Amino acid sequence: MPKRKVVPEDLLAIKLVGDPQVSPDGRWCVFTVKTIDGEKNRYLSHLWLANLETGEVRQFTFGEVSDAAPRWSPDGSKIAFIRTDLKEKRSQIWLIRIDGGEAWQLTKLDEGGIGEPVWSPDGSKIAFTFRPTHPDWTQEARKKRQETGKSNPPRIITRLFYRLDGYGFLDMRQHIWVCDAQMGEAKQITDGDYDDYSPAWSPDGSKIAFVSNRSDDPEEKPYEVDIWLVSPEGGELTKVPTPTGYKGNIVWSPNGEWIAYVGHESKDDPWVPRNDKVWVVNPHTNEVRCLTETLDRDVGNATLSDMREAFTGGGRPIWTPESDRVFFTVSDKGNCHLYTADLNGNWQPITEGAMDIYAFSADKSASLFALALSKPTLPGELFTLRLHLSSAAVATELKQLTHLNADWLDKVQLSEPEEVWFESFDGTKIQGWLLKPPDFDPTCKYPLLLYIHGGPHAQYGNTFFHEFQLHAARGYIVFYTNPRGSMGYEESFAAVIRGNWGDVDFKDIMAAADFAASLPYVDETKMAVAGGSYGGYMTNWIVTHTDRFKCAITDRSVVDLVSMAGTSDFPFKPDGYWQGNFWDRPEKLWEQSPLRYAANVKTPLLIIHSEGDLRCPIGQAEELFAALKRLKKEVVFVRYPQETSHGLSRSGPPDLRIDRLNRICEWLDKWCK
Repeated sequence: MPKRKVVPEDLLAIKLVGDPQVSPDGRWCVFTVKTIDGEKNRYLSHLWLANLETGEVRQFTFGEVSDAAPRWSPDGSKIAFIRTDLKEKRSQIWLIRIDGGEAWQLTKLDEGGIGEPVWSPDGSKIAFTFRPTHPDWTQEARKKRQETGKSNPPRIITRLFYRLDGYGFLDMRQHIWVCDAQMGEAKQITDGDYDDYSPAWSPDGSKIAFVSNRSDDPEEKPYEVDIWLVSPEGGELTKVPTPTGYKGNIVWSPNGEWIAYVGHESKDDPWVPRNDKVWVVNPHTNEVRCLTETLDRDVGNATLSDMREAFTGGGRPIWTPESDRVFFTVSDKGNCHLYTADLNGNWQPITEGAMDIYAFSADKSASLFALALSKPTLPGELFTLRLHLSSAAVATELKQLTHLNADWLDKVQLSEPEEVWFESFDGTKIQGWLLKPPDFDPTCKYPLLLYIHGGPHAQYGNTFFHEFQLHAARGYIVFYTNPRGSMGYEESFAAVIRGNWGDVDFKDIMAAADFAASLPYVDETKMAVAGGSYGGYMTNWIVTHTDRFKCAITDRSVVDLVSMAGTSDFPFKPDGYWQGNFWDRPEKLWEQSPLRYAANVKTPLLIIHSEGDLRCPIGQAEELFAALKRLKKEVVFVRYPQETSHGLSRSGPPDLRIDRLNRICEWLDKWCK
């Protein structure tokens, strides 16, 4: 049967594989599979189980639920996971035995958000993070108000960081909790006006390490994130001295001598790009070592895709049983690979080639790995990787384990991108990818769509992107690049645009447009530009500074840095990433705001924005639309409802994600075909 072209509705068919967890004995791998229930316009997530000896893969949990964060008990007999009942909209920790039977609910927590469960070494307890819902905003409280006709109460805000895009209001603090793995009785073991993250048990089970900013002023000193130790019963906290800076993803070495973490040393604004590194600290002697000091790349996953949430990192490092080396992922030139480093700081890559590893796990011997891995023509699937450990770690047998998207792949035509490098105005080499139509004819001329990624400190790369494949299938050359400001390169490559957007990054993107226009198969009179978040900012900057594009699409964008500085969920720190402030020294912010130059716009512009966006609030789109309408410019504003957020394109309601793609297609065809 001949293959068909990709369409917007293919979003409904693609399965997202994630969070692989190899059993301690290396025989099994449990993982999550996220699917879309098109009939009820919602996402489902279930646990699946793979037999690593036979290769058999089967669904393990069922129902109208969202199952996440599966974690093996130390003896490998049970799996703890977080289940959200989609009918009741409540989350709890559940357990299921590996030898069969129904899952059962372990905890009976109040309404709230639960973080990754972490088993104690003896399997008797489970640590996790929990942020309770404020009593005024529980489902029960809301229902009572509806029944009695009462209004919603006001929120009393006293903290600067009181909401988070994709989550909502942070009315209550997140702390470390411990529950009994048999009875489910749960106890909060940390408290205070702070948020706590990333619990990790000591090998003897006597301590739990976690990270928290417990400085005298966390909002003014966001960099003072420390590692703390606490008894599983709670009580006095002990701080482990480490270099000042952001840190997370902590894990104790099997011999108890080291705690590994991912982070960087800095007292700078949290927006300033830094290449995260792998560190170890000895909690007994306070010795600290950076294991990737000479690796000028970002540890973790910085690759963007429309198949999963952005900026999810790369997970906790994994130790060998000898406690002499760790494994972690690194973003490098559009890829994300598995690396290893020993305690002397000797690091090396384990995998190679075009790939995006976005989650990983290993057995207790750290010789068998499961990798959640995507490629430009492969939505995420699981692969196994066997290592031969000697003086160095050598990878062998990278083998695909799951084929959950095989049926869909058999039906559609996908395009393999061509990697290119081109020179910018000052000779700097810029990386990009050209995605051509599946039936590409080099003798024809094609319209081109230039995409600009968000962040800005992230990267495009060798991962599956449905939106790109869609536009290629519809006859466009899709060109996506990593201009300066992107991650995956030297730290200086990203940091050069700090507080100065619209300069070298703009010139790099214009160099990309020049390169594209020089290609014999590109119709330079039918070139469009599009981007979201920072990519939307840069799209706005482009249309206010040049008219070379036939049309443009600005999605969840920034247009006014002055108003953005105080209305985003991350309010700008004065003289931090940006010079000045937004009340009495706004000159630099306004100078770099595309809105200031709105009168220059000549390019037809499609504005897409969500009312529930807390990162780049809806007011950004409203200001831009109002200005362009007053100026009698060609502009259309597509405004999505309150239940959508900044991540509409990758995690919003399925019907609205499809609607968004259709509207972009209509706009492009109106001007470029």
